[in-house]
Parts: sequence; C-alpha cells; structure tokens
Amino acid sequence: MNSATPGRRTQVQSRRSQVEPRRTQVERRNESEEALLDAAADLVAERGVEGASLARIGSRAGTSRGLPNHYFGSKDELVARLAQRAQNHIDDAMVAAATRDGRRVADTPGIDLLRTTVDTYVERFENPTSADRALIVMWGATFPTEASVRGMTDADRRSRDGWAMLIEQGQRDGSVRADLDPATGAILLQGLVRGLAASLLVDADLIDTSQAREACQVWITSIFASPRPSDPSST
Repeated sequence: MNSATPGRRTQVQSRRSQVEPRRTQVERRNESEEALLDAAADLVAERGVEGASLARIGSRAGTSRGLPNHYFGSKDELVARLAQRAQNHIDDAMVAAATRDGRRVADTPGIDLLRTTVDTYVERFENPTSADRALIVMWGATFPTEASVRGMTDADRRSRDGWAMLIEQGQRDGSVRADLDPATGAILLQGLVRGLAASLLVDADLIDTSQAREACQVWITSIFASPRPSDPSST
C-alpha cells in the first residue's frame, strides 16, 4: 500500500511546481524545434541533405518520426530554418566581436564590419560545429541541376543581402569605395568565406588559418576600402 496520502502528494507536487515552474506550450514547442534542428544539423553534416530524411531527424532527436513534418511542414522548410539558424549564430558572433570595444554596430565603420564578419566566418570553421558544417553541406546541395533546395536558395539570398547592407553602410560612412557595386561585392565576399570554409572542412591542415585570416583582412582592405586622401605635404 502506498504510504503517501493524497494530501501528501499534493504538497510534494506544490513544492515541485514552486521550484520548477511549469513550462508554457510555446516554450515546450521551441525546445522541441531546437532539438529537431540540432538533430537535422548532425544528420546533414554526416549524410548530406538527401540522407537527412524527416523520419531520420525525428528518430535522431528522440521524438516521433512524424514530428518534424508536423512542426516544419516540409523538408525544404526545415532546411531553410536550419540555414537561417546557422547564419544567425554567425551574425551574433560577428556583433559580439564588432562591439567588443564598446562601440555599437551602427557606429562601426562598414569596412571594419566587413573585416570582422569575414574573420568571424573563418574563425568558426577552424573548429566547426555540426551546424557550421551543415551550412556548407546545404550550400553544396544546391549545385546539382536536379536539386530542389528552395530553402537554402532563399537563405543564400538573405546572406548576400546582408553583405550588401554592410557594404552600403561603409559607403555611407565613407570607409568603403563609393564606386563598388554592393551586389557584386556581396557575391565576392560570400564566395571568399564559403570557399575557404569548404576547403577547411575537407582538410583542416591545408593551410595555416591564422595566416589565412590575416590575408583575408589584407584582401578586404585592398579591394573594398576607400583610398586614403593623399597627404598634401608630400606633393
């Protein structure tokens, strides 16, 4: 016979509820979605986009096999969310690096933001997480002519728009060349970081990453920075 009376059980449950507040339905859903996205990142990094089925993602996350479809509606939508989450993590790291000295992003010269963002990308791929690896794998999945990864295509477009906005900010504050087309510059920067990231994923010992990061800074300055006014005293 259970020695705990109903009154006793009620008191225990009450104390537990005070110590551990009940999570809301939204919090539970968010936690489930994060677990599914973590599982998706692991599988995409291991097996590629084609090998990461919704059923496998649900199984890896320890949920029902049908839950990913219930939450995301389609694999394409899940890929889009996964790509956006990975990009958000990189953006957060860039903001943290850019504001380390107390400046606001809005007050930081655009050329400095370009340097910081590129350096943040390269630094992450020195020791990439599954989410970082998955981002490059998903990008590569758009190469085949029969591929249908609309979500990644949309994420690519948002990424290019982000680069272009940094270039435009630099042109407004005078730190980036005014004659540079932002859309063209965005493609060049995206190609730089993704090509270097993909190379590091294939062979982490291919190059000295500290030298590569320094070379990126020099390249960005030479291509994007506004020319300094000549010193009148030197003429």
